[in-house]
Amino acid sequence: MKTKSMMRFSLLVISIFLMSHLAIAPAIPKLYDYYHARNTSIGLASVESLVTVPAMMITITVLLSNLVVSWLGTKRTVLLGLGLIGIFGALPTFLTSFPLIVVCRLLLGVGIGLYNSLSISLISDFYEGDVRAQMIGLRTAFLNIGKALTTFVAGYALLIGVNYTFLVYLLAFPVLVLFYLNVPETHQAQVAVKEALVWNRKVGLVVCLTFLVGISYIGATIKIPSLLVTQYGLSTTLSSQLLTILAFSGIITGCFFGPIVKKLGDRTLFAVLMAMGLGNLLFTLPFNLPLFVLASILVGMSFVGIMSFNFYYISKHFPKEQVHFVTSLAITGGNIGVVLTPVLLTKLLEKLQIETFITPFYISSGLMVIACLLAYGLVKIKNR
Repeated sequence: MKTKSMMRFSLLVISIFLMSHLAIAPAIPKLYDYYHARNTSIGLASVESLVTVPAMMITITVLLSNLVVSWLGTKRTVLLGLGLIGIFGALPTFLTSFPLIVVCRLLLGVGIGLYNSLSISLISDFYEGDVRAQMIGLRTAFLNIGKALTTFVAGYALLIGVNYTFLVYLLAFPVLVLFYLNVPETHQAQVAVKEALVWNRKVGLVVCLTFLVGISYIGATIKIPSLLVTQYGLSTTLSSQLLTILAFSGIITGCFFGPIVKKLGDRTLFAVLMAMGLGNLLFTLPFNLPLFVLASILVGMSFVGIMSFNFYYISKHFPKEQVHFVTSLAITGGNIGVVLTPVLLTKLLEKLQIETFITPFYISSGLMVIACLLAYGLVKIKNR
């Protein structure tokens, strides 16, 4: 008989891979050297896109996942997603063709997108009341633990060999087994399309906020390694450690978001947006380890705070039947920002002949000023 604790753990642990496409970020400088040595036409932005292109498929698959669930069922859809992560996440270890590696990264995104929204809806299917709230909070914590864990493992695998970084995705297989053994099938209630679809000023502002935050957060994630390793000549291990700190700091916000928003209310959004801007701005200063650790903490904590507030706002200001659709649009906005990050923060700067190590952090800080203006418009919209 399945124990309650194992079922809860199995439901939560699938979330550790939802941001695992970022795990190889510490290896970007070494991966660039590795692939560029084999094909000089491969630029830095192309290698950075290995971190961000999965987000494109995550976006598409999130929107189509309901169709897959109707064909396979919820449990099989999650198992398929985990299987794709394990297979196509690790496969680049053994490939030398850059286009094939890009295809594998796209299929990794499909795997993540298949059960991204299910990681929340499954909790709602099995739990209610305070237990559901606790599980959703723990789900956020597990997501950030997963980002920290996969980034940490990938960073140390890099010490063995640059291509071994991708082996971190083999962790998906034991999670697949846990989920298969401990979580039963469930059937999600379907909502009529006309009831779910909505677009108005509030939706637009939430999507724009997640778009800007996606650029700022992922910009820091992919530019910290380049800044430390290429600009300052420091070790890839240090960049991996900073990204691990960045990820772990988000766990704190995830665990205490409820009391924070209860205390600060709408001011929570402005506080975390300013923290994101300040964190990015600190990376423009000359290298100082304590300062850069603080910057990583600010970026990591603020990202989780911003996204948590957005989803909290959606659940509070939209009818229940519209929440899933609006949440999917918010995730889509963020993922579009993720996909465009290498274009805006690397390729565009290269075209304009602007340095690409420190300037991106100035841009990200500026985007948070714009985000504060959007946030002001969002919180001023009265409840209907």
